[in-house]
Amino acid sequence: MKKIDFVFQESPEAGELYRITEGVYWFPMPLPMMGPDYVNCYILDDGQEIALIDTGANIGDSKHIWENTLKKNFPNKKISNVYVTHHHPDHIGLAGWLCKKYNTEMICSRTAYLMAKMLSLDVHEKVSTSTELFWKQAGMSQQMLEEKLRARPFNFGDGVSPLDKGFIRISENEIITINGLDWTVSMGNGHAPEHATFWSKELNLVLAGDQVLPGISSNLGVYPTEPNADTVGDWINSCKKFLELASDEHIVLPGHGRPFSGLPRRLVQLIENHEAALKRIKEALEVEPKTAVELFKTIFKRDINKREYMLALHEAVGHVNHLHKTGLVNRRVRQDGAFIFELIR
Repeated sequence: MKKIDFVFQESPEAGELYRITEGVYWFPMPLPMMGPDYVNCYILDDGQEIALIDTGANIGDSKHIWENTLKKNFPNKKISNVYVTHHHPDHIGLAGWLCKKYNTEMICSRTAYLMAKMLSLDVHEKVSTSTELFWKQAGMSQQMLEEKLRARPFNFGDGVSPLDKGFIRISENEIITINGLDWTVSMGNGHAPEHATFWSKELNLVLAGDQVLPGISSNLGVYPTEPNADTVGDWINSCKKFLELASDEHIVLPGHGRPFSGLPRRLVQLIENHEAALKRIKEALEVEPKTAVELFKTIFKRDINKREYMLALHEAVGHVNHLHKTGLVNRRVRQDGAFIFELIR
């Protein structure tokens, strides 16, 4: 397996357009206050029309950035379709607005559309009872819990424009044509259910979304909508499936970070990273039972700051859920309502 190499050696400037190959452009969109500095969108141009892959979130001046970029670089060109890899706000956030403004259709998996539609309609002005219970079961500290309960929660719709139209469904192993190029759809899971990736045999390109990222692993969070989900198991299985498709010749166009080659090696790294974290958890539980939150340093090998706390909580639950589902640990309820995990000996 070849080492991982980046197509661009310098970090990009969000809001600028970068050419990957003829007719394929990388468009990093800024993500103020949402974690990573930018989310990657892509534009495919066949000379007559353009297709958009992922959209950024409906926050800040993102709409203005899209309008200026399209007007400057693709004047008078029709948008054939808007493709979405998965339902998270930084990827689907402006799909509804783009489709309405430019009179085009959104193409994604059925699960991506239904999850986004459902979550957009699920609006809360205060933390729901089920969310509060989920946090307590994860072992959230009392101080953090009280702080969260005082604040208005972030609602999915806060970063997603209304999905007023329907969608066109894509499915596993389907071959779709995007502006004259054939792409094979392969679905991943773990980071998001039925996350679409697109593989071009002709160009040796993979539109990977957040399913394969350079440098960091995608968050494998579990949420109150499906509190017992095994995101880690789904993720490892997806990486193993992609290994059968991957080659050193592929250029990966990820959802965050810079485009890169060395896909087989990266997939092996991702698998080994989470398998090593699971091993560390089992070793820690040999010493004493712990909650998901008490396993932060074991899983992430460092202290977790306040900004990272919620993502870490959701991913920690994903790891202990996997061990529980596979019968390696028991789960019992502590007096304060937290789930305590103990190794089955």
